[in-house]
Amino acid sequence: MALPFFSIHLKLKDYIDIIINLIFPFNKKKLEIKLIQILSTRYPNKYISILPSGRLGFYLTLKELFKPNDLIAFSSMSFPLYVKIAKQLNLKVKLIDIDKKDLNINVEYVKNLDENCKGLVVTHLFGNPCDIEEIKDICNKKNIILIEDCAQSFDSKYNGNETGNFGDAAVVSLSLLKIPTTLSGGILITSHKLLHSKTEDWITNNLSNNFFLKLKLFFKILIFILNSYPKIYSILSDKIFFFLKKNNPRIYRKILYSGMGMKNLPFDPKERPKLSKFQLKIGINQIKDSLDMKIIRRKHSRYLQARLEKSKKIKIINNHYKGDWNHQYFVIFIKENFNNVYNNIFKKGIHVMDENVWDCSEYNFELENKFSEFENTKKFNKGLLRIQNNSFLNIKQIEHIADVILDSVNG
Repeated sequence: MALPFFSIHLKLKDYIDIIINLIFPFNKKKLEIKLIQILSTRYPNKYISILPSGRLGFYLTLKELFKPNDLIAFSSMSFPLYVKIAKQLNLKVKLIDIDKKDLNINVEYVKNLDENCKGLVVTHLFGNPCDIEEIKDICNKKNIILIEDCAQSFDSKYNGNETGNFGDAAVVSLSLLKIPTTLSGGILITSHKLLHSKTEDWITNNLSNNFFLKLKLFFKILIFILNSYPKIYSILSDKIFFFLKKNNPRIYRKILYSGMGMKNLPFDPKERPKLSKFQLKIGINQIKDSLDMKIIRRKHSRYLQARLEKSKKIKIINNHYKGDWNHQYFVIFIKENFNNVYNNIFKKGIHVMDENVWDCSEYNFELENKFSEFENTKKFNKGLLRIQNNSFLNIKQIEHIADVILDSVNG
């Protein structure tokens, strides 16, 4: 039996809520207000918008806070779609290499930003917070607008303060593969009243409730939910992914990394419809359950770290005993024979993710520092594996994952 790339942890009450809110899709506004109230306890003194995607929030933030030809800096290991959006809005882009200790942006290089830099996007990669307090101080001194990419870091804290509270704006993803999830969605958090006001106006005037768009999204959600279950995944998708990976890797990557948004077409801010009522309800349930889910994920993480760190051929990314972060992903760096290890793990039914998609210097963007070497990014980007670490899984499955990885690395 294969273990899928991801799992959406839904309980019986969630399935009941989906059915009820599909049958009675009325009074949706009450649930949206309730969701914002819950989020406000995490992000006090901030304005919050609920969106169909995190990327829309990022697009609207750049559109409002910057002018064409403004220079904005990113970590060289960032969400490439965000760099694409910046270029689409005619911004100049500079990349900053990472710190090898956690693969987040290197603070020492941030210190070297000059007065030409108008904005900085920091990514809390794989859920582990970067040195956000020091970065915030630097940005304040240099009058740089700070944007947090919290797509993977909901429920992660830095010195007791949740990520998303530090920047002028922050974007959280609640997509199908995120924890928590609204089964496709996102949050924009900001201290700028005008940005919030214009975001809400844009939502009202531009987002669709088109039935066919919502139906298409619902079937996508249904497929993802079904594939969360290893037994169903083994029937529906396991053999298809295995065949494509072996015989048509281009199509395989296109399916698996479609969320990276790197098609030739420009980003379309109207690509997704407004959230449905059942999505808002699932989001509320997920956030209420987030602490319980994190406790289970942390237990999985510590077990995996204890098992895998004994191998000299594996480097554990992030310490899973320290820090109050969400443990949404368990990421390892394979020091040698990466392709052989990855293929062997896959053949044995553990469908981990090859994470060689984050190096933004490799996407043919026009960069202000295109001749920089990005030494740490180049070293780590092509050797990363992301292991499914979800509270949906049980400890026997986690043990099996560890055994398969060790056998593949040592074999």
